Amino acid sequence: MNKISMLLPVYNEGHILRHSLENTMRYVHEAIVVDGSPWGPSTDETPDIIGEFDLLYPGKITYLTGTFALENGAWDESAQRNLGLSKVTGNILMPHCGDMVYTNDGMARMVAAVDKFREQKIFYCLFLEFWIDQTRLRLYMERVMNEWFPLPAVSDIPMMSMDVVEHYHDGPNLRLKPRDDTHYLYVPQAYRYHYGWITGFAAQVKKHIRNMSMGAWKKAGEPIVESGEAGIAKWAINHVINYKVMGSHPFSGDLPINANYNYLEGYDKTIAGYESKHGKDFWKEE
Repeated sequence: MNKISMLLPVYNEGHILRHSLENTMRYVHEAIVVDGSPWGPSTDETPDIIGEFDLLYPGKITYLTGTFALENGAWDESAQRNLGLSKVTGNILMPHCGDMVYTNDGMARMVAAVDKFREQKIFYCLFLEFWIDQTRLRLYMERVMNEWFPLPAVSDIPMMSMDVVEHYHDGPNLRLKPRDDTHYLYVPQAYRYHYGWITGFAAQVKKHIRNMSMGAWKKAGEPIVESGEAGIAKWAINHVINYKVMGSHPFSGDLPINANYNYLEGYDKTIAGYESKHGKDFWKEE
């Protein structure tokens, strides 16, 4: 009998996490949740939500917390996931994210495929990313889609779904094998939706300030980093505001979450907070 182990790294994803767990916990045999960041565990309602589901599904959740930082302060995502991997006891690994939501039918289809096609190593489905709000999707072209396809790890545990990407997993405790396309099985009519880009204006600005400060934009970001705290905040605010001009496509499908999430939520309050620190209109482009 298959035993599905869900590996779920999280940090401050309470706005979506409940929906993510509602559509997965009934199907998995264990959930290894690793809560942490370079600054420690979540500071929002994430721990409370994990506690709720621990009561609903006694004995299924292993909740781990920690601080995961490289020497340069960047997020050590490999260490976060590898800690979870070290606790997995099942024979099917299901990598997951706190801001990803399966449809009920989609998750059921994935599990049915795993049970039926036992010789396969990797099971994946369509990945749809909401952009700005729930009326538009950002669609990936072939190059980016290839980066998001899962890669088989050294372990022979079959993997269900996506999110086994190289920069997340390839670290001192887990190496990656070359991809073998014969190991993949696409599961039709199964969908996962990503809500990571519609978390509210304050969270988006803070995320980009953090990433720019950590050097995520490399040489292209050096002049912005050198401009100091106010310069980084100015760039981040304008970067998030300009989401609306980036490529996206109208979406008319069924929504797994019928809530009015929007990336501009809290815009006025967020701008006022940064202006009180750096000066009125400091962020406006000349």
